[in-house]
Amino acid sequence: MPLRTAIFVDGANFRGNLRNFSFASVSPPSGRRYRLEERHFDWKRFFDGVLAKFKQATGWEHQLLRIHWYYAESISPWISSDTMRLRLARRVVDRHPEINGLTPQKVIDMAHSWYTHERDYFERLREDIFENIQRQTDFLEFRYVGQYQVNPFRVHRIEQNENGEIIYKGVQIGEKGVDTGIAVDMIAKMPHYDVAILVSGDADFLPVVGYLKDHLKYVYQFSVAQGVPPSIRYLSPYLKGKVDCFASFDEAELLSQYLIRHSGIPPAILAAIDARILKLSA
Repeated sequence: MPLRTAIFVDGANFRGNLRNFSFASVSPPSGRRYRLEERHFDWKRFFDGVLAKFKQATGWEHQLLRIHWYYAESISPWISSDTMRLRLARRVVDRHPEINGLTPQKVIDMAHSWYTHERDYFERLREDIFENIQRQTDFLEFRYVGQYQVNPFRVHRIEQNENGEIIYKGVQIGEKGVDTGIAVDMIAKMPHYDVAILVSGDADFLPVVGYLKDHLKYVYQFSVAQGVPPSIRYLSPYLKGKVDCFASFDEAELLSQYLIRHSGIPPAILAAIDARILKLSA
């Protein structure tokens, strides 16, 4: 009898792994790198491949019940207090005397512009990309919990170019509460599955992995990797020694089998990806 199997995807952790695959145009040469994201992959085939990997590793059949893919429900709000914004902006000015023409109001304007960009991208990711993936992938459901936190007045990057233009970026703090939501679901749904596949490398999941194993559930971890054996680097290695079974796609598998070539990737970047696949296969 097939083992009832549920897949739990830590969206932010997995997104970071995917964005580690970046490519620059060789002809014409470019210093800017193009990062791969969720919209670039065929997720139906991807998760079919995940189950095939674990069948190969264990010799067992697995019946997929559901894929739960977790992402933040909201983004931290813009600071509403005029007094607080002014205080934080003055702190930025004091810490960066090297920037000519930097005033508190200039900082507020740049911070708001950066925050608006982050908020719009966050909302577009959910409304356009994730909804499209869910429509096209069997047994998949996006679940939104927790908050994506940013701090527009904590400087990640501020510099002035030769034209006097100031380039400003705030800090992406990350998701809060999402890991807790995943762990709660994994425990709450225990009566309904035999195997939990965790697509994440976050060490925060060690307690829930131990709890599930104590209650005689099989716990697997899946990752993607850069390079191919024997020269390979797993992008989510932290749980590897604690789960019952670990499997992964190496870089050649990921790029050659699961990439959607007509997903908006520029031709010059596709050429760079093909060159990378050829190099890995040599």
